Amino acid sequence: MTTAQRLHLLLLIVLGLTGSACADGSQLDPGMKAVEQIRGRKFVTTVKNVTIDRADLRKHLEEQMVRTTPYSLEEWGHVLRALQLVDAPAKELLPKLFTLYEAQVLAFYDPQTHTYYSIKQLPNLPTDTSNLVDPKTLEEMVMVHELTHALQDQHFSLSKREKTLMRDTDANMAYHAVLEGEAVLVMLAHMLEKSGVDLSEVVKNDAMLDTISAAAISEGMIDPSTPKYFAEMLKFPYLEGLKFVVNAYRRDGWKALDAVHANPPRSTREVLHPDEYYARVAAAKPAKACDEKKPADALAVEHLGEFHWAFLVGENASRGWVTDRAVIWKDGRVAIDTTWESPERATAFADAYAAFLKNRSVDAKFTRDGATVKVTYTAK
Repeated sequence: MTTAQRLHLLLLIVLGLTGSACADGSQLDPGMKAVEQIRGRKFVTTVKNVTIDRADLRKHLEEQMVRTTPYSLEEWGHVLRALQLVDAPAKELLPKLFTLYEAQVLAFYDPQTHTYYSIKQLPNLPTDTSNLVDPKTLEEMVMVHELTHALQDQHFSLSKREKTLMRDTDANMAYHAVLEGEAVLVMLAHMLEKSGVDLSEVVKNDAMLDTISAAAISEGMIDPSTPKYFAEMLKFPYLEGLKFVVNAYRRDGWKALDAVHANPPRSTREVLHPDEYYARVAAAKPAKACDEKKPADALAVEHLGEFHWAFLVGENASRGWVTDRAVIWKDGRVAIDTTWESPERATAFADAYAAFLKNRSVDAKFTRDGATVKVTYTAK
């Protein structure tokens, strides 16, 4: 198998496109041992394993989302539309999202129930992988990835942290970037080890890591009818998370990841710019907390962060983000307060955001004061 084929296969596995079902908990033993050996930590207890039919997957995914979303899933759809992140009507969003997940997922770990779920049937794969590697190896890779989440759960209390970050979208996405990035790196280490290659040598190679990211972005693995926001939201924790985790691994191996879990990044900006994360940690500065206080008549209060602003107005206009607070009312009114590093960065953002909203026929009012920009409008 060539390097290019291995990289292509890696990304298929990362997005959960291949694998096969496990019969019972004992079938997880090889994967648990592999994760323990790579990560240098022992599982506290055996991981519970449940096998389900693909026909039941949507029900499980919906239950998981309900537990980790601070409002109803229908309301979540209205929030996304109000913030101009998606165009489809709210009632169409959840079916599109679940269709995306159903096409990607073969196995998953649920930290709320501490359970590894295997799925009997394969999804409809967009490409033939039979000439790359045998199904048993594919199963093994998926298992190692998901069992890394189980190890994270047992040692770093994933379920508790997920609940703590439930109302801070930006911090939640940043934390999941650490989780997914680490799971990808452990899986990569396992795959390389079987090929007689040392992970430490690979992570030194920026070109190879860039190739991995480029392969994931260029592959047509996502249905083109999927809202772009859902696709980008799916990719961010894996791709940017891997870059962040590699940056940590280069500093002090897996010990550096333990330190990250003890004090994780609290914004997507810190994930995108690891040096800023380490500067904050070194200075012992607390992360900026999100104001979760919701007005009585508001539908939601959101904390968007650099990822979302880059999605809406582009990377250049989102540079210099410091914090934000978006209130979405039930009648469609939206009020957004943002703070930037300088008046110049605030102006760049305001100009780009004004153009974006105008292009979407949204009549918005902007108020600028130094490095702050406030925006109000009523979503249609």
